[in-house]
Amino acid sequence: MKGSHKRRTFLKGVGTASAVLTTGLAGCSGQSGSPETAEDTESDSGSGSESGASTGSTDSGGGDYTIGFQVGGLQNSWFTALARAAEWYADELGVELNIADGELDPTRQVTVARNLINTDIDALIVNPFDSEAMATPVEEAAEQGIPTFSVDSVATSSDLNLYTAFGNFEAGQRAAENAVMQLEEQNGSPEGQLVEVMIEQSAALGVARHEGTVAGIEQYDDVEIVGEIITNNTRQDTTTKVTNYLQSNPDVDGFVCHAVTTGNGTLNALERQDMKFARGADGHKIISQIDAGPTTLDAIGDGFVDVAIDQPVHFYAPIALHYITEYLDAGGDESVLPSVGDTVESDAMSFESAAAQEATGKNVWAENVWAPANVQSTDAVDDVPWFRTNSVKVTQENADADYLWGNWITEVA
Repeated sequence: MKGSHKRRTFLKGVGTASAVLTTGLAGCSGQSGSPETAEDTESDSGSGSESGASTGSTDSGGGDYTIGFQVGGLQNSWFTALARAAEWYADELGVELNIADGELDPTRQVTVARNLINTDIDALIVNPFDSEAMATPVEEAAEQGIPTFSVDSVATSSDLNLYTAFGNFEAGQRAAENAVMQLEEQNGSPEGQLVEVMIEQSAALGVARHEGTVAGIEQYDDVEIVGEIITNNTRQDTTTKVTNYLQSNPDVDGFVCHAVTTGNGTLNALERQDMKFARGADGHKIISQIDAGPTTLDAIGDGFVDVAIDQPVHFYAPIALHYITEYLDAGGDESVLPSVGDTVESDAMSFESAAAQEATGKNVWAENVWAPANVQSTDAVDDVPWFRTNSVKVTQENADADYLWGNWITEVA
């Protein structure tokens, strides 16, 4: 980066109930159903206009780039970790970052993405719930010469420049296979009945996690998925639906949960039904899930959750910002972006932030757990390279590691 730089600003409102990052927030892949923990606490701070975007500012001093970031919803601790990491690294780079809250609503996310496009940005990062709906803003950005990068979930438009996320299919498969490993440990052989607790299927990542789970279970003749529960991505909805399921089907062996919210809701349901027992105890219901927030990590430590396949969420936006600035510095030269077939090792980039260290008391990027990343074609979207990061298996042995976002998000939410 050159000379003087702009510093970040935040969209305090792009709708009727937006939130800024400095408020207390909540969970993963959905809105909280209960304010019992920081992971599940909803924020209602901030307000704004439907037609535009007002910005609260820190100090500004001219500079290079303004980047818009449509975040899925700041009512959820997973997305808060995503946004905080973007804030910290943008501060380190010296770029101006406009963060817009999608409020966990696909329609609102399209609105805030369009509003960002109209605020004279140099690049856009999107984080859609509805992959197809976000395609239109991406195409509108391209028409204005604004490059767009997608993180966590993809927008189904070939106008995307890069998509960064871990492998959702592989995460579903790993979660399923680890559930079977627990079945074998508990029952003496790989056999039993599992329930799949799913997130909405409107986003490509939800479909991929489901398909991966099915593929993981199909390898075992004596393991059966006996129930598929689709939730609206909230702990509350999951609690209700899993409770209802257990009332009719109390003898299932365990659950494969597709997000923090579905894992937390399943734990709540087991507790409601007096079925919540730790590993090794009679009656223990296996939980193998994707993503690991603070409640999940505590539950792993206590033995109520067996394993989680976590993603390096706090690396997603810094990786996107790294490539955005290289792309803009190169005048829009696509050759500076990773290409399909590349393997990107940990020494290709590193991230530091005095703000992150001050906020968390930890060096959250000390270990490049995103690496190695394999760059491959994006499923169902032509000509978009997918920077596919590594994932992290979380058990009792590493549940307290600093590189897990769930171990520091309560300090900054």
